[in-house]
Amino acid sequence: METNNSDNYVLVLEDRSQTKSAEEAGKLSVVSSIDKNGKISTVEPLDSNSNAFMKFKKNDSMLQNFFSNLSQQFKDPSHTGIYQLLADKVEESVGVLKKMLENRDTPANNSALDAVQITADDFAPAQKPTAINPDDVDWKEMERIGLSKEKLEQSGNLEKVLNWQKSDLLPIAIPFGNDVIYTEARVALRHDEDGKLGLAIHTLRKEPQLDFPYMGYRFSEEDKETLLHNGNLGKQVELTPKNGEPFKAYISIDPQTNEVIAFKADRINIPREIKGVELTPEQYNDLTEGKAVKVEGMLSRNGKPFDATLQVNAERRGIEFIFDNNRSFKERLSPEQKPENKYGIAGTICGLALSEKQQKALSDGKTLYLKNMTDKEGQSFNAYVRFDKDENRPRFYRWNPDKKEGKVEAVAEENKTQVAVNNEGKTNEATKNVKEPLKSGQTRPDEKQQAKQENKEKKQEQATKKRGRRM
Repeated sequence: METNNSDNYVLVLEDRSQTKSAEEAGKLSVVSSIDKNGKISTVEPLDSNSNAFMKFKKNDSMLQNFFSNLSQQFKDPSHTGIYQLLADKVEESVGVLKKMLENRDTPANNSALDAVQITADDFAPAQKPTAINPDDVDWKEMERIGLSKEKLEQSGNLEKVLNWQKSDLLPIAIPFGNDVIYTEARVALRHDEDGKLGLAIHTLRKEPQLDFPYMGYRFSEEDKETLLHNGNLGKQVELTPKNGEPFKAYISIDPQTNEVIAFKADRINIPREIKGVELTPEQYNDLTEGKAVKVEGMLSRNGKPFDATLQVNAERRGIEFIFDNNRSFKERLSPEQKPENKYGIAGTICGLALSEKQQKALSDGKTLYLKNMTDKEGQSFNAYVRFDKDENRPRFYRWNPDKKEGKVEAVAEENKTQVAVNNEGKTNEATKNVKEPLKSGQTRPDEKQQAKQENKEKKQEQATKKRGRRM
């Protein structure tokens, strides 16, 4: 019963509900199917039934579905032993398994059984602990604005919200009398004055409101210019809420919603050492005051040195790393943070910024072939993408889901010529005599292809002249 990751396996169930002693082996059977309602069917562990066995690869995702349905079908799953055996020679392997089960207290047999036995814990998805217990959240309140726990999870925002962070910009629907107002907002969970956990909605604004007093503080023209370029005010100011005591605060602008954000200065801890560099007293004081401070020789996670400008950011509730002071804070946004959202489609997919035309194509149900997206491991990949409106998320395909030939309805701008030549046989002046396929992202022939093309054009011209002389 040796294991091999590249081979097929079967699931063998031991039903011990009818056994009378601990030494007795339970009835053994092989899983044959799981229907759409989750019902598990089994057959006798005989080689003659091999065509009916449900086969899977080791650590197959199918096992998660199996375990979720196991508790529904069996009243006491603890009485069911589950073992994975190679699909070859099942009858012989089950015979060995049965002998080991009848002598399971023997150390050698016990060790061998551990190697082939599997449990739900082996395949349950890992759950990261969160600061907020999901059971403490009023999900009905979330549903009133068109969101839900499932939608937050699908959009990658559930973990953020359950850790006191704001979500990304999301489409919401706010009931207003007999009407509904559709807009975009970031949502967060916060405690109110009575300590009750509730929903905080940060709606999208056309521009930051800097011409009006903010908790008693009036922005000067210099303040406005600084905020609009840096995103941070660059100093501590005293704010006075309507029903509270004055407090010192840092002020920043939320780049996704254009909301002015304040955070109490005494709640931000400024470390004296950052990324392996000990701050000088002057750097530490400037950073505490809210000023931008250039720090050199810091070390990244992989040990590479880097330089950056550091500044307290109220929206992030901590220190921001700035790598290009010449660009405004919105221009410095990474693709994942860009706020553009057209036709109900996010402005980026896996780090790739979409044009308005591409967003419209996805909204219309068309398929895009997108290149240079980035997966969770930071690796670049290309894929066909279609937007699933029911689940409010993009779907990725290795092959074109619309057409067997691999043609696309809409493609990234830089790939139009290459796709038209390679998939549709179309040409333009630059590619009319190029027979070999263009490489990914190529829109014109290279030097070698150009030489072949010019040579063919000369031959065609000479042949035309000869035909003319014969006539």
